[in-house]
Amino acid sequence: MANICVFSSSSNGVAECYQQAAAELGRLIGQYGHDLVYGGSNLGLMGKVARSVQANGGKAIGILPKIFEKVAEGEDELVTAEDLRHRKSIMELRSQGFIALPGGIGTLDEIADVITSRYLKIHNKPVAIINTNNFFEHFLAHIEKVQREKFGKGISSLFYVADTPQGAIDYINPYLGN
Repeated sequence: MANICVFSSSSNGVAECYQQAAAELGRLIGQYGHDLVYGGSNLGLMGKVARSVQANGGKAIGILPKIFEKVAEGEDELVTAEDLRHRKSIMELRSQGFIALPGGIGTLDEIADVITSRYLKIHNKPVAIINTNNFFEHFLAHIEKVQREKFGKGISSLFYVADTPQGAIDYINPYLGN
């Protein structure tokens, strides 16, 4: 059993295809015997993943900055961080792998941070991006441009892009001993 950190949106009302991917990812995390580390709360895709993990035997470990404590709901364990930077640090320390679902600027910040940490050899934990509905096409194009323009090399080898939650889990599981 391992902790898998999932970065995703706290926005409600996103398209059904994203909600389905979140629920499916949560189901797989729980069924494979893993626990979830996430941003906490029951909001948006974050809540969808957490409830699905719990419904399938896993634990939801929410990491919330103090300013968002009031939105805590449904976590099996709640960890309070000083601020957003501290939150990311705790999430990285508590997790053995990372998966990004579609999300906003916070999700982009979080996934870029763990990719950067892997690039700098701060960790060697697996990182996957679930590209539902080709959501990350511009991010991936940017990474390719960064490499092409020689601002960084080998970045795209630091993470895996999956079309489905199953693809992301299939990539991460061997790193976790499954």
